[in-house]
Amino acid sequence: MSQHPNSIASASAALVASSFGCFTFGLLYLLGDKSKALNKLLSFYVPSGALSGVLVLGTLVWLLSWAILSRRWSTNPPAVGIATSLAILLLLASLLLTFPPFVRLI
Repeated sequence: MSQHPNSIASASAALVASSFGCFTFGLLYLLGDKSKALNKLLSFYVPSGALSGVLVLGTLVWLLSWAILSRRWSTNPPAVGIATSLAILLLLASLLLTFPPFVRLI
């Protein structure tokens, strides 16, 4: 059973973009936790604090990266193994960035 290249490109783009969005959540969480100025800047909605900015920006990064990767990979999709490996690495990095013992070390 052969796969259509566009379906592979779409699935790879969705997988990598969602992982990139998770990485963005973790990175912004860490940076907002370590910088009072950035924490204040990320506070889009005061009752929820910096978390509101982290979620809004992380979601925007996810959607934009999904659109960009879908467009770029529609003509030349990556190997599924490479896209999956990249997604796993980004997810592991995002998990590390939100892991409290690691955050305290930095």
